[in-house]
Amino acid sequence: ILLVFFVLAMAARSRSPNGRSASGKKILITGSHGFIMGYTIPIFLEQGHEVYGVDNFWKYGTLSRGFEKHPRFHFFEGDAKDVAFLRKIVFDNKIEIFIAAAAIIGGISMFHKLAYFLLAENERITCAAFDVCVEAKQAGFLEKVVVISSSMVYECCESFPSKEADLKSCPPPQSTYGFQKLACEYFAKGAWEQHQLPYTIIRPFNAVGIGEQRAKTDAEVLSGNVKLAMSHVVPDLVQKILKGQKPLHILGAGNQKRHYTYAGDLAAGIVKCIMDPRSKNQDFNISTAVGHTVLELAEVIWKRLNGPDVPFEYVSDEPFQHDVQMRVPCVQKAKEVLGIECTT
Repeated sequence: ILLVFFVLAMAARSRSPNGRSASGKKILITGSHGFIMGYTIPIFLEQGHEVYGVDNFWKYGTLSRGFEKHPRFHFFEGDAKDVAFLRKIVFDNKIEIFIAAAAIIGGISMFHKLAYFLLAENERITCAAFDVCVEAKQAGFLEKVVVISSSMVYECCESFPSKEADLKSCPPPQSTYGFQKLACEYFAKGAWEQHQLPYTIIRPFNAVGIGEQRAKTDAEVLSGNVKLAMSHVVPDLVQKILKGQKPLHILGAGNQKRHYTYAGDLAAGIVKCIMDPRSKNQDFNISTAVGHTVLELAEVIWKRLNGPDVPFEYVSDEPFQHDVQMRVPCVQKAKEVLGIECTT
C-alpha cells in the first residue's frame, strides 16, 4: 500500500496544476500556423510542453489547425513584427524557448515579384524577435532562441553535399529571401556573442506533405494549358497531371536536384534539435539523404497517377529566376550528433 501511495505521489508531483509535465517547457512559436509547424506543434504538445502560438494569417488567410483545441496550446493572433505584442506574451508567460519561425515566404515566383518586400518584412520580423529575446534572456527566464532558417542559404554553394561548415566559404545567396535567411543566422550568432543568448539554427530542406495551401499572394501562372498558383513543384506537377496535361510542362531542363523531405520527418528532427542540449549554439541541416531531379520526380508522379502503361512525355518551359540547380545537403552532422534521420 505504501508503494502504491509513493507511486501516485510521484506521478502527481511530475505534473503541474495545468497538466503540463514538470519537465515541460514554455515554448513560443511565431508563424505557428505555417506548413511545417502544423506537423511540429502536435509533437511538442504530446511531449507535455506548453505551446504559445503567434500568427497573423498573412500567407493563407484565416485557417484552423487541429492542435488549437489542445489545453496546452495558447494562440495569439497578431503581427510578429510588433515588439510590444511579442514582449507582453513572452514576459507574461515567462517563455523559456522562442522559436522564430515566422517569415514572409512563398513559391519561387515570389522571390522576384516581391524581392524588396521579402527582405524588408523578414528583417523587421527578425529584429522584433531578437530584441524581445535579448530582453527575456537578461530578465533571467529565456533559455534559448531557435532560428528556423532555410536551405536557400546554400543558394550559391558549389560543394555537394553541402555541409554546415561550407557556409563559411561559399558565396552569399543572390535572392533577397536567401540572403535574409542567412542574416537570421547572424542575428543568432551576434546575440550569443554580445548577450550570451544560446541558439540553435535549423535548416529544413524541401518539405512535402499535406496541408500546404494556396497563398493569398500567389498569382495564377500559365504552364502549358494549365493555370498554377502555388509554385511548389510537387503540388504543381500533381495538378497538371490530374488535369490531363500531355506533354507535361516542366520548368527548365528538369535537372534541378532537390531533397524532398516528408514534413513529419522534418518536424521530428526539428523537435529533437530544439530539445537536445547538444544542439546549443549549433546549426543543422534537416533533410532526407536521398535526392531526386525534378524530371525523376515528375516521372514518378506521372506513373503513379496515369499508370505504368502511359508513356511519360514532357517539354521544358523557361525557368524562374533563382531556380537553384543543386540543393543537396549533407545530413551527417544531424545524424552523428543528434541521431536524426529523415527516412519516410
